[in-house]
Amino acid sequence: MLTNRSQIQGTVDPQFAACRDAFEANFQEGGERGAACAIYRDGQPVLDLWGGSADASDQTPWYRNTAVPVFSVTKGISALCVLSQVSNGRIDLDLPLAHYWPEFAAHGKGDISVRKALAHQAGVPLISGPITIAGLADIAAMAARLAAEAPLFEPGTAHAYHAITVGWITSELMRRVTGQTIGEWFRANLAGPLELNIQIGRSGDAQSPIAAVEVPAEYDTPELDPSSIAARAISLNGLFPARMSGLADAMNDPAVQRVELAGANGVADARSLARLYSKAIGSVGQAPLVSEDCLRDACRTVSSGTPFGQDFAGPTWGAGLMLPWAIQPMLGEGSFGHDGAGGSLAFAHPSSGVSFAYVRNRTGQPGVRDPQVYRVVDALARILGLSIPTY
Repeated sequence: MLTNRSQIQGTVDPQFAACRDAFEANFQEGGERGAACAIYRDGQPVLDLWGGSADASDQTPWYRNTAVPVFSVTKGISALCVLSQVSNGRIDLDLPLAHYWPEFAAHGKGDISVRKALAHQAGVPLISGPITIAGLADIAAMAARLAAEAPLFEPGTAHAYHAITVGWITSELMRRVTGQTIGEWFRANLAGPLELNIQIGRSGDAQSPIAAVEVPAEYDTPELDPSSIAARAISLNGLFPARMSGLADAMNDPAVQRVELAGANGVADARSLARLYSKAIGSVGQAPLVSEDCLRDACRTVSSGTPFGQDFAGPTWGAGLMLPWAIQPMLGEGSFGHDGAGGSLAFAHPSSGVSFAYVRNRTGQPGVRDPQVYRVVDALARILGLSIPTY
């Protein structure tokens, strides 16, 4: 059924009308500028909505195929690519990462397992020395720099968010196993065959429009001390300003969108993200991208609690996948996925057969359970008869 109310367009199964109402309320009451939301159940789309403006001038509508930078949602996409290779036996999560990538063993990193490296325990959340956008385009060279890096802590003894560097871990691991980087493998094996409007490293022939991310002044983060681990990690040693608006400006830059940052710079629409996660768990008559046993194993908690160098708790991770935690409970136990700076979120909940994605271009308040996104997730939980726990 076509929704013609307000600026919202798209389709929705009547059973999920409450999710449509919640999405619409985000524009009427929540200050959303442009956004899209999609839900799949048992392999079929049950909600596919979009609306608003793709830019701060309100001159460009958000179209059906509008994509937007989704920041660290990219990490979940990359993790699913790696897990597809775990599922088919080409990667063992409990072998050392250096088994596949010998150079990574430098400076005492030889024993860190693939599982723990994907869960931000490799000890290399940053790369020393100057970094340029031109340098980022050489994925193999950046991976070599990371392999040569001395860890900040003994790998496997703590965790620290590898905001950008985990992308070189996943991409180089895939390259050593398949001959293709994450972006290349994803394009050839998933985005192309499934007609997904998702790119990690945007190609020159890409046709879909891209919304520009806007950071309201009240939701911008203070610029971090440039010498801090967190600042160096998210800013690539000062290449980008170490605050939310600086990161948004970087991800809006076409030059940055063209390089492959497998942990940070994916562009996607909600429909494609929800479909990818639906493919990950499979449905009746559809083989999953990742086997049930592999997925169950990958969703065992590896990292949780207070990260290295912080004094407050961070997310919970399995093997590259974010698991439910206080700020991102998703649909509770069994959920897996990843969020992105500013409020984008994509996840699956296998026991209900549901996958969900929400993307937007006006960032929300950082460090909280996002009220716009969870207005829709909470409506979805009620439809499914679920109670989202407090973590």
